Amino acid sequence: MSKTRVKLIDSELVRQLFYYIDGGLVWATNKGRAKIGDRPHKNSNGYNVFKINGIPYLEHRLIWAWHNKPFSPLLDHINGDITDNRIENLRSATHSENMRNSRISSNNTSGVKGVYWQKDKNKWRVQIWNNGKQQYLGLFQNIDDAKIVASSYRKFNHAEFANQGI
Repeated sequence: MSKTRVKLIDSELVRQLFYYIDGGLVWATNKGRAKIGDRPHKNSNGYNVFKINGIPYLEHRLIWAWHNKPFSPLLDHINGDITDNRIENLRSATHSENMRNSRISSNNTSGVKGVYWQKDKNKWRVQIWNNGKQQYLGLFQNIDDAKIVASSYRKFNHAEFANQGI
């Protein structure tokens, strides 16, 4: 997987090109095929995108710049919804913080983030990533006990970035 380069853009230019309305951007000027009032399109990952001079920019990054926030290589959607680009739903984050706030994996079978069935032990295993390392938290007979341990660990160690997998 290749790393995406974050494209810098001038806040003043963003404010000239767009209006910020109801938590999103619309074109404030006619530019190329874009007309005043046009909204972004979605890319293959589901993010809202605008093209400026042929270069695609993620809408949440443009909104960050529109509000004249200091540059951040990574932005986190607080509520986990990548289409909710209201400025109050965005925050600067590290890669680890952003991953802490991720939703439950689509292939999770326990229904609990960080909890896995360990066949050979016939128990629930709790294992959570923190600062780039997997933290083993134990084996449990009861999934409710495993859920409590996983949840408590995330609340304490992931702080405001804790996401229980909702």
